Amino acid sequence: MIPATPEERKQEAFRLFEDGRYLESLKFCQVLLDTGKDPAVEVLAATNLFLTGRLEDAEAAFLDLARKMPDSSYVHSYLAKVLEGRGDEGAIAEYATAVHLDPTNQDALRSYAGYLLGHKDYRGAVKVLRRLVHIGRKPADLRDLMRALIEAGDAEEALATCAVLGEGTGKSAEYIDALIQTKDFRAAADTACEIYPTTKDRAVFRKYLHALAQYDRPSSLEAYSTEVSENPDSEILFDYIEILQSSGNMTAALEATHSLLAISSDPAYRFLECNVLARCGQETEAISAYERLIRDELATKNDLEQLREIIGTYREFLNKQMDPMEAKRRFLDLVSRDVNVASLVETARFYLDSGDTGEARSWYYRAYRADFFLGGLDYARFLIAHGEDRECEKVMLYILSNVKKGADLTRIAEAVVDENGKMYQLKRLLEQLIQRLEERRSSLHSDGLELLAMAYFITASNALEDMDYSGCKYLCLSGMDILPTPGRTLRLEDFLQLVRACKERSVADRPILHTRPQQKKVETVPAAQVLTEQLNLTGPEQKILEFLQTHRKATEMDLRKVLGTRRVGGIVNILIRKAAEQSISIIGKKGVGEEGEIYEYTGT
Repeated sequence: MIPATPEERKQEAFRLFEDGRYLESLKFCQVLLDTGKDPAVEVLAATNLFLTGRLEDAEAAFLDLARKMPDSSYVHSYLAKVLEGRGDEGAIAEYATAVHLDPTNQDALRSYAGYLLGHKDYRGAVKVLRRLVHIGRKPADLRDLMRALIEAGDAEEALATCAVLGEGTGKSAEYIDALIQTKDFRAAADTACEIYPTTKDRAVFRKYLHALAQYDRPSSLEAYSTEVSENPDSEILFDYIEILQSSGNMTAALEATHSLLAISSDPAYRFLECNVLARCGQETEAISAYERLIRDELATKNDLEQLREIIGTYREFLNKQMDPMEAKRRFLDLVSRDVNVASLVETARFYLDSGDTGEARSWYYRAYRADFFLGGLDYARFLIAHGEDRECEKVMLYILSNVKKGADLTRIAEAVVDENGKMYQLKRLLEQLIQRLEERRSSLHSDGLELLAMAYFITASNALEDMDYSGCKYLCLSGMDILPTPGRTLRLEDFLQLVRACKERSVADRPILHTRPQQKKVETVPAAQVLTEQLNLTGPEQKILEFLQTHRKATEMDLRKVLGTRRVGGIVNILIRKAAEQSISIIGKKGVGEEGEIYEYTGT
């Protein structure tokens, strides 16, 4: 038997990849790479490593490829996927690079949007999804765009987007949520009734009951009662209890709570029981329920944030219902014996509420020593509120220098720039915060970027007062450059007002920009014959290239006729990938029509 040539092995590697047989494809790639370097095979091997779960090897491979092919959207996109899989915050920067290099890369756009949605960065996701929906027009992308708009607080835009781009896609849970957020409850309930018989989605039925309760409370109570008796469901029972409480029917709310706990002993449901008992006036039972729950949560410490909320509510209830000395005895005996940050902070709050600031300070300090981040932030807030600015700055600088996660850095920034606090007046702390945020700028989500912009704005305002007009203008331009749109607390106009003030007050208005940004290099696409040799095109790939160069645009059906095969999509993808590996753009996907995917020649 004549052994297979390297080209035949290469074709087999790609065929196996297209068939989803990634491990077998990887073995062919490894054999080929042992005999010589081939950029296309290197990219394929790295992709196979990712798809077979070998993330560490895949990261090393794609990092190497990113150095060799810095302008490859595909490489940066897959490097981002690998980093995301490994929990590395650098994934967001790689996704951003991928879509910047090729704004038509649907796979990169979709993965980037999914990453942002998964991290609840809805403002960032909206921009990515808008581009994706206009290119691909896929129902799932439209639903994601609507979800992002809703969570970003723009339900009206979500409905308008659905009206313009959602023809033929059908109503969805996102459509119902948008109607609810715009307070069109009757339409939301009608839509839920319309789609539930087909989907049988319990979440849709839950939305129906919620919408009904907003405009017809008696009918909703009857519907809830029937549903929870026939089909007990913890989430619907939870909603039912909330409706009963808001209606003032505490006896029925308590009865429904017992039914809920018979289904699930989730701490959130037990916490609800405590609060219902308290509202029912059953003080003894409520205190016992709070204390049982706190003991159980202290034993597990599964969620310290939730534990702190439970202890805080218990503290407030004790102070209202009991003699101060008895409340103190019970609280300290139950809560303060356990050394965890939630117990320590809430004990500090107990003393603070009773007016003993000295003891409160001691417990806040203990919380700081137990958890420098969570306890430290509360300790710093206490210090700044009681005039200990230097000690507050010292604590915050320590926290700032030791946090590792981007989410923790964002929480520190929230505390510093909070207009209700005074930490933003600590200039050294503000400068260090800006430096840390700038170091992590490429991996910050929208909230982090807006906090950095706010820090720039505060520092620019200080520079204006100090008559440092050049510094003020520079900080303003820096803030405008990274401010997400729409902003929540800042607008571009806020920076422009400071810039205008600088120009009006300065005697000599000196420019702060000295160099023009470099324009992106435009790659010249070689002629067809040169491309065929440069990209090592197969016969079918060469036919597609020549057809598109002649006709400029073609549908999937057109190319099927040219090649005499239905496997057009895979061949085009390989052709696009080969070109991308050489930093060349020759084919763009322009959506889907009646005759399949539409392709356009993008070369010159």
